[in-house]
Amino acid sequence: MQPTPVHPSWLGEPGSARDVLYQLLVDGPLSRSALAEKLGLSAGSLTRVTKPMLVGGELIESPGRHMGPTGRPTQPLEIVPDRHFFVGVKLTGTNAYAVLVNLRADIIAAVETSIDVREPHAVADLVAELVRKLEASAPKPVAAVGVCLGGQALAGGVVGWAPFLEWENVPFGDLLAERTNLPVTVSNDLNALTLVEHWLGAGQGIANLIILTIGVGVGYGLVVNHQLISDANAGLGPVGHIPLDPFGPLCDIGHRGCANVMLSNHSLEKRAFVSLDQHVTYSQLLELASMGGTAKTLVDEAGFALGRLLTIASALAMPEKIILSGEGVGLVEVAREAVEAGRRHDREKHVGAAPLEVIQVDDTHWARGAAIGAMQQPA
Repeated sequence: MQPTPVHPSWLGEPGSARDVLYQLLVDGPLSRSALAEKLGLSAGSLTRVTKPMLVGGELIESPGRHMGPTGRPTQPLEIVPDRHFFVGVKLTGTNAYAVLVNLRADIIAAVETSIDVREPHAVADLVAELVRKLEASAPKPVAAVGVCLGGQALAGGVVGWAPFLEWENVPFGDLLAERTNLPVTVSNDLNALTLVEHWLGAGQGIANLIILTIGVGVGYGLVVNHQLISDANAGLGPVGHIPLDPFGPLCDIGHRGCANVMLSNHSLEKRAFVSLDQHVTYSQLLELASMGGTAKTLVDEAGFALGRLLTIASALAMPEKIILSGEGVGLVEVAREAVEAGRRHDREKHVGAAPLEVIQVDDTHWARGAAIGAMQQPA
C-alpha cells in the first residue's frame, strides 16, 4: 500500500472517509475492489466507510460497469462532482485567464482580463477580482484557488522567478490569500498542463508520460508511475539548454544550438530576419516554409532539432507516450519529415519511437490544470 498523503483541508477531518475521497479524486472512478486495494482496507471495512458517504451524497456509483474478481459486474465509485468548486488562474505577461470548475474540472464559467501593471500587489488585486466574479456564479462556496504561471514556483506560494511578469521572490500565494480568504496554490504552468493532460486529457490513464511544449520557450513535464515529477527547478527551463545542433546559433547565454535557440518562436523569427532579410512572424515563417526555399530550410532545421529532442527525452525517461503542445506546434505539420528524421538520428535502430500526439490548447486549459493543482495540494 502507498503511504497515505497529507490531504487538502477541504476534504475534511483525517480518517478513512477522507482517504477514500482523496483516492477517488486522484484516481477515480474506481471499483470497490481497486479502491480497497489502494487503501489497504478489507471489503467489509470499505463498505462501512462508503455506505454513509453514498447515502449522504458525497459519492455516487458511476454509470460504467466493470467485472469484479468474482466475475460479477460492479459499478465504480466516484466523488459527486458538484460537491466542491475551485478557481484556476493562468497568468501570462499580458493576461490573466480564470475558470470556475467542479471536481471533474468541468468548466462552469470563465473570465479573463489584461494585465496592464505587473507589480505583484496590482496583479493580486486583479486576480482577486476575477475570483470574486467567478464566486458569484458558483453554486457553492469556492474551496480553493490555484494559480499557474511561466516560471519557478516555490513552497508556500512563493514565485521564485517569473520572467514574463518580471518577478523575483514574490509571495504571491499570500498576497492572493489575503484578498480572497481562500487557500491558494501557486504552480509552474507546465506542471499545471501536465496535471490536466494526465488526469483528463491525452495522457489520461498513462503511467509514464512526457509533456513537451514549444513556443515562447521549451517546456517539459514528466509523469512517472502516475506521479507528477517536479522540484524547485521546475520553471527554470533547463530542458531549453539541451544541445541539439553543434553548428547552430548561440543562445543568449552562449550555448550553441540548444533547444531554446533552435525551437523558440522568437529565436526562429530572429533567424528568419537574418536569412530572409525581412521581418516575419512565426506563423508567416511557417507559411513561407510550406512553399519551399530558404524558409523551408530554416524550418526543417528546427524540425530536425525537435525530433532529436523527442528522442533524447524518450531515451532518458522511457515514456509510454509524448504529448507535444504550445504556440509553436505548427512546426510539426510543416516540417514533419524533418522531425521524423531527427527522431531516427539518435535512436538505436531496434528501438521503437514513443507514440507522439500533438495537441493545441487555449489558456483556459492551463487554468484548469491550476485548479486541479489546488484540488490536490496538501493542506
